[in-house]
Amino acid sequence: MKKRLFANSLFALGLSRIKRFAHGYADMEVAIVVNTDLLMRAFKGNDDIVRKELLLNEKSINLFYMNSLTEQKTLEELVIRPLHLHIGDEWKGLQNVYISGESIDSVSDAVQAVLEGFTLITDGEELIKLKTFSVSERSIETSTVEHSIMGPQDSFNESLQTNLSLLKRKVKNISLKTIIGNIGEETQTQYAVLYMDNKVSRDNLDFLLGALNQINIQGITSASVLQQMIEEVPWSPFPQLLNTVRVDTSMSSLLEGRIVLLLDGAPQALIGPITFMDLVNAADDEYNRSLTATLLRHLSLFGFFITLFITSSYVSFLTFHPEMLPPQLFSLIATSRAKVPFPPMLEVLILEIMVEILREAAARMSIKVGQTIGVVGGIVIGTAAVEAGLFSNIIIILVSVTTLLSFLPSNVLLRNGFQVFKYVFILLAGLLGLFGQMIAFAYILSHLVKLNSLGSPLLSTGFKNSGGYSNKGVLRVPKRGFIKNSSKTNR
Repeated sequence: MKKRLFANSLFALGLSRIKRFAHGYADMEVAIVVNTDLLMRAFKGNDDIVRKELLLNEKSINLFYMNSLTEQKTLEELVIRPLHLHIGDEWKGLQNVYISGESIDSVSDAVQAVLEGFTLITDGEELIKLKTFSVSERSIETSTVEHSIMGPQDSFNESLQTNLSLLKRKVKNISLKTIIGNIGEETQTQYAVLYMDNKVSRDNLDFLLGALNQINIQGITSASVLQQMIEEVPWSPFPQLLNTVRVDTSMSSLLEGRIVLLLDGAPQALIGPITFMDLVNAADDEYNRSLTATLLRHLSLFGFFITLFITSSYVSFLTFHPEMLPPQLFSLIATSRAKVPFPPMLEVLILEIMVEILREAAARMSIKVGQTIGVVGGIVIGTAAVEAGLFSNIIIILVSVTTLLSFLPSNVLLRNGFQVFKYVFILLAGLLGLFGQMIAFAYILSHLVKLNSLGSPLLSTGFKNSGGYSNKGVLRVPKRGFIKNSSKTNR
């Protein structure tokens, strides 16, 4: 009985302390409107926070703002100038001076507002925030990643508001909806989800919003990192979302009922759901003639898959199936490989790795130096290697063709994914021959079948359930086919 009374007394004592602590915290939240010392303590140790005190009609006005996020010209025009206009007038409160100002009633909200570029203004009785965020931004430029010959030249930059304006200037429709949120516990990075309310699939939208709500990370650095967190199979070499810097690609995706995800600080947009052909097709297909665009799509699709079989078939035929080669071709290859000291598999692997090293080195150098290293280095090393007898002439040609074909698709992540499978094909060809190649190809197809983009199959056709065609499949339908009355008009 005594133990129970002792426990109850401890519980009552702890409850009273919790209540006093909660009451004190509530007092601190309310006291913010009358005591600027609370704000000074919150900003202690941050020299970038500026406190400025102004005297207006014998009324002390205190300003708090972050110097690196606010220009003095903006501060003068939006904050200080309206105060000067009320000199000599009867003081009626901050809301009378700043109509667009928003009231704040907690320390945490005040601190977060300053970190986001707002200016806090208090007269000892009210506390409001005014948006004065003004920093220099990169101008809208032509994309150096996804080139366009006939299409628009504008591309996204690192500002979320600029990217939103680029899209909303092209899609002037009330059905275009925008959901804005924050991600990252420390960085509080802002993102925007855009979709056409009359065309989007609710299942895809719920999948994306659910994935964003489940992300728990300290900070986000780029759209590519966010893409890996949203995808169902992040370890797959094939992307399940389209990563693009082109505004016209994002606009056409919105009109087709897809979802566009923008991230503040990232010059790319994430688009989903997508199909495999969206990764293969080039953006300029929309501006090209229908037959030409269809031919280019087939070249990109089949030519890219052929890259997996060119060098690996060379290894298979020479290692396990020489009888399948025509006698003249086999004699030519044998003569070319007379001085080569390596087996076919090791020869191909060494040369592929050398080409990969040259390409990566050229990509990480300046433009002029990179082009020189790529061209001169390839010619000099290739010629010297053949003359030294390390590689055959035929394998130099095959690897060069393979490298060129790998650049047909415009999506960089897809190209990098196929580079991984290319080495798998070569290794299995050296161990099992054509049977190993078929095993690798069957695995790729089965893996692609299992992949989803925001819950929708990645290997889906271009035809919609309503009977229409998305014009992003293996065929590029002429634009004339989308006109309601395609009959010739009378002149």
